[in-house]
Amino acid sequence: MIVELGVGKFIAAGGCLVCGVVVIAGIGGGAKYAFTARDTAKLRTAICAYAAPPDAIRPLAATRFGLSSQQIANARQIVNVAAKLGLPRRAAEIALGTAIQESSLTNLRTGTGSYGLFQQQPSQGWGTKQQVTDPSHAARSFYTRLVEIPGWEHMPLTQAAALVQRPREDLRDAYAKHEPRAKALVALLWKGGSPKRAAVDTATTDDMRVSIQAAAGLGVPRDALVADIAADLASENSGEQFDPNEIRKRADDIVTTVAGQLCKELKLRANNPADETTSDGNALIEGPVGRGAIAVGAALRMIGVPYSWGGGGPGGPSFGTGRGAGTKGFDCSGLTEYAWSKAGVSIGSSTGPQWYSGKHVDRSQLQPGDLVFFATNPRNPDTIHHVGLYIGKGKMVHAPHTGSHVQVAPMSRSDYAGAVRPS
Repeated sequence: MIVELGVGKFIAAGGCLVCGVVVIAGIGGGAKYAFTARDTAKLRTAICAYAAPPDAIRPLAATRFGLSSQQIANARQIVNVAAKLGLPRRAAEIALGTAIQESSLTNLRTGTGSYGLFQQQPSQGWGTKQQVTDPSHAARSFYTRLVEIPGWEHMPLTQAAALVQRPREDLRDAYAKHEPRAKALVALLWKGGSPKRAAVDTATTDDMRVSIQAAAGLGVPRDALVADIAADLASENSGEQFDPNEIRKRADDIVTTVAGQLCKELKLRANNPADETTSDGNALIEGPVGRGAIAVGAALRMIGVPYSWGGGGPGGPSFGTGRGAGTKGFDCSGLTEYAWSKAGVSIGSSTGPQWYSGKHVDRSQLQPGDLVFFATNPRNPDTIHHVGLYIGKGKMVHAPHTGSHVQVAPMSRSDYAGAVRPS
């Protein structure tokens, strides 16, 4: 079971904690952990396997929705892309409702200029015909334009869809009738459980990171890890009545979320050969890449923390000011200040000082950890209104706005103003 050991929760498999190493009673256990922990690639594989359980995508009976197996497969791709981009369920609901209206979830390869699941037109900058008939590319293109719409998360589905698709005026309300069906599909296809369960609090994350790394090194099966965490959750709430299935789902979500964060960090380190590590697995603060990787890791660990106007700083989430006074979390610059403080660098608490906190770098030269800025007038730094942390492959981690939470998002925005590498 999981036991409290002061420095975190470790998986105790008949053994004890000695000098930070889990020692297993019996033959081979301790040696197995030590070997796996030294082999970064094997440890990464084990942890990433925890983040992606085989049944992450729930099976769906096509007949329930009157859809063919191919239509369901197309819907699944749309939902998967939203999850991979770190977008909330609402994005997938809007995308599915749109695709149902535009193509009935059929990947149309013939037409008079509009193709694919979203009937995207190559002449309108959506990509080539080959690209817009690739469901994954089509969905990414849709989400890229969707997230550029201010307040899209709180709009009626039909309004958000119309702003992306720009149909004839008489068709702008046509998407509304597909909202119930889209929500039902997303509820069944979305992986990782509900966002509320997946947003693990900071204290839990710190404990679980240690447990998951130890479990991965020991080769503990994912089901056994989830069962142990569920038992621990049940014991912590022994005075309350909970549905055992709900506790199990909560435990599963914790493993998926925290292991996912660890997996991203380990992959970032693997992609940065200059990023050496110490014996305890922490990146050394050497050079901009090493510091940037630490900052990215710190920010990714805050995924799910609420947005709070004026909130956050070197000490972590905090209550903000004004409309953020009642919420403990981060605003955009509070998150970046926190992340870089973990790399030993002070960049200031607002976008103004952060814009001058280091070397300005060209967009083509971005590295993980670089601060990326957005402005009302991209040519005028005085109009900067948002900052995020670049994590690679055209994505950033950021705290978007009131009502949202720390999340990963595409960086393809028209208000991009520039980037800074703190020093």
